[in-house]
Amino acid sequence: MAKILAVDDNEDNVFLLKVILENHQHEVLSAYNGFQAIEIAENNKIDLVLLDLMMPEMNGMEVAARLKSMESTRHVPIILLTAKKKEVKDVVAALDSGADEYLTKPFHETELVARVKSMLRMKSLFDQITEAKRLMEEDLKTAQNVQESLLPTEYPYTDRMRIHAYYEATSSLGGDYYDVVDYGNGKVGLLIADVSGHGASAALIVSMIKTIIISHLDSQPDPKQLVELLNIRLLSMIPEDRYFTIFLGILDLNTHKMTYARAGHPYPLLMKKNSRKVIRLDCRGDVVGLFPDITVEKGEVDVEPGDRLFTYSDGLYEIANNRGQMFGLDKLHEELEANFDMDGDSLIKYLISSTRMFSGHQNIEDDVAVLLAEII
Repeated sequence: MAKILAVDDNEDNVFLLKVILENHQHEVLSAYNGFQAIEIAENNKIDLVLLDLMMPEMNGMEVAARLKSMESTRHVPIILLTAKKKEVKDVVAALDSGADEYLTKPFHETELVARVKSMLRMKSLFDQITEAKRLMEEDLKTAQNVQESLLPTEYPYTDRMRIHAYYEATSSLGGDYYDVVDYGNGKVGLLIADVSGHGASAALIVSMIKTIIISHLDSQPDPKQLVELLNIRLLSMIPEDRYFTIFLGILDLNTHKMTYARAGHPYPLLMKKNSRKVIRLDCRGDVVGLFPDITVEKGEVDVEPGDRLFTYSDGLYEIANNRGQMFGLDKLHEELEANFDMDGDSLIKYLISSTRMFSGHQNIEDDVAVLLAEII
């Protein structure tokens, strides 16, 4: 049973509408001027408004415009009723005011009932879509909360290492991920990954990566073996068109050595304090999740106190200006060397700002993740 608001300054007309519609199992609320109509609509959940065009003080078009401007009645369909001969300009004016249908009096009962049924069907469909959207937004919010919980909020060995991080997704659910994993005995894993695409499937793959990584907290972790394990475990679990790149470094804070593997991911950059140089950690590796057999090399590098490891996803530098020129890795390298003495948080903020200025502050098209580890 629908709740319909009948509005007409003629009580006989309202009574007629009430009789017809109640015979078809609808509840009818009555208003005899525009002000009453607006008050009733504000205080009741209305499914449809039947609105006389010619009324004193506030005519039907004015009432329709007011109802369409109110959040609670914006999507309630309105049928304008008029005794005027239907002309094109009148129909256009009625629809422009916010009415959804236009019916000329005198009308036949069957025509009125048919128009009402059509408008109620439209309202029902809108309500279903609105409810589906609400449920989807609830699910999306839950998924966002889950994804946010995957990112670390506390870091190990804070007396020996400082961590600075940044994350920005282009959609509600992104495919970039970073983590700092405590393997015990002064060993820490520094991980950054980039899943192809965006949305729920990318976020799900991110959760799979984290699950596998934390389920293998070996006291003797090997980055090459861990990346190969990720490929074996996830190959059959993710869609064929999905893959991810990853950098995983295992830093031993006792020996100041880091072993690492880079599977299709952008080069990590090591900022060496003593030489004030930025070096690329070049180690070959295939992307993960496309093929059963991948080649992953293992590298090793000394990381001394004062050195900083800068890792990032390609969304940081694969950004174009209005001439189609890319910011690029070379410019990123130059910016790091030119701003070597900035503290970690300031450096990341500067780089984000620099890339945005380069692009002319266009909307970002890819997720951005940055993980900066500084050895104390």
